[in-house]
Amino acid sequence: MSIVTLAEAKLHLRVTGGDEDTLIQAHLNAAEILSSSWMGRTIFADQGALTTARAAVPAALSAATTAYVNAVDAAAALTSEAEACIALNAAELDYQRAQTAARMTHAGIVINDLIKAAVLLTVGALYADREAAEPPKAAQHLLQPHKLYG
Repeated sequence: MSIVTLAEAKLHLRVTGGDEDTLIQAHLNAAEILSSSWMGRTIFADQGALTTARAAVPAALSAATTAYVNAVDAAAALTSEAEACIALNAAELDYQRAQTAARMTHAGIVINDLIKAAVLLTVGALYADREAAEPPKAAQHLLQPHKLYG
């Protein structure tokens, strides 16, 4: 995703050396994913990236639908009911993931100062705590105006 740079994250954390770059980058990646997931929208670095991603959604959904239909057909050909059930569940999960990705992309948002601040606060929380499962409350308040419901 990389909507916030490693240098920005290190500045926020007041880390000057490079010993923890890999760890901080992992926290940064997680913070961006958590923020995006919490809002229900994919975050993009600029309008061009958002436009390009939105344009790719119909083809991605079409491919996901084709894969789902093929997986359902393959599951129907299995002789074991248990295996067919597992194959169907896997196909449905993959299709739901593709639909979620399409919705989040279509509802995507270009990063702004509120989102950047929320990502940085989340990086700080992950760096300090390492057990955060969602953006901290302060970050959630910053993301709130952009959160989608329903």
